[in-house]
Amino acid sequence: MNAADSSKGASTEDLQHHYDVGTDFYELWLDSSMVYSSAMYEDLSEDLSDAQWRKVDYHLDQALGGRSGRLLDVGCGWGSVLHRASEIGCTGVGLNLSADQHAFTQARFAEVPAISTLQESWRNHTDEGYDGIVCIGALEHFAGVEDDDATKTQHYREFFEFCQRALKPGGRLSLQTIAYGDFVGQIDPFISNEIFPGSDLPTLGQLANASQHCLQVTSLRNDPLDYGRTCREWAKRLEENQELASNIVGDELVDTYLRFLRMSAAGFELGALQLLRITLTRSN
Repeated sequence: MNAADSSKGASTEDLQHHYDVGTDFYELWLDSSMVYSSAMYEDLSEDLSDAQWRKVDYHLDQALGGRSGRLLDVGCGWGSVLHRASEIGCTGVGLNLSADQHAFTQARFAEVPAISTLQESWRNHTDEGYDGIVCIGALEHFAGVEDDDATKTQHYREFFEFCQRALKPGGRLSLQTIAYGDFVGQIDPFISNEIFPGSDLPTLGQLANASQHCLQVTSLRNDPLDYGRTCREWAKRLEENQELASNIVGDELVDTYLRFLRMSAAGFELGALQLLRITLTRSN
């Protein structure tokens, strides 16, 4: 995706506005897994890193059914899912539009021939024959606040049609996305202007309609409190490292991220936001 694709969600420049703030900044408040999406908690005493790796393992199991295979990671971030996939004998390809994250994964997997990463949109990816696809925290960028319900649904349908083409028969997509919950409307202007320009959230209904005749939903869970807790933990860690973070990105941006994380946590805790984890299967 490039700037010309901005009518279909976030452009490359929009995404780099957020994800290319600097890996050293994110390292201060993400845990050692460098996973920038909701963890999956089992109990209140659990460490964030343990909960993040549980989430990674969950999606790998949903996508590959506990087997090794060929995996596509759409929006691969700093490569943690691909790293875990390589540990269980998988081959994998990661797609990402962030320049910082792409440089990080290129170095991370330089000596791991089973894993490759591309600075490329799924819209331009033509490879096929994957056993499983993982998409964690990327679908939120596939449609924008200017899109009406029908347009957003069409953008999501294009993604599901891509997954249908890219997967082998019987292959599975494990999807994790934030979605609108009790409040359905436009995303807060602070989020759309300062944090994620060009992006908007789906509804469960839009995803259900978009996936019809492409992929069959075989599992669905909604875990908003997992994301609320994750955001609270990130905000705590950022606050504890506020001076170091300010030295990297400045006081204003640190304050912006703290507001973003606390606002997001409240949205999940109050039911305004959902955290959907959906498994979809190609039937033929």
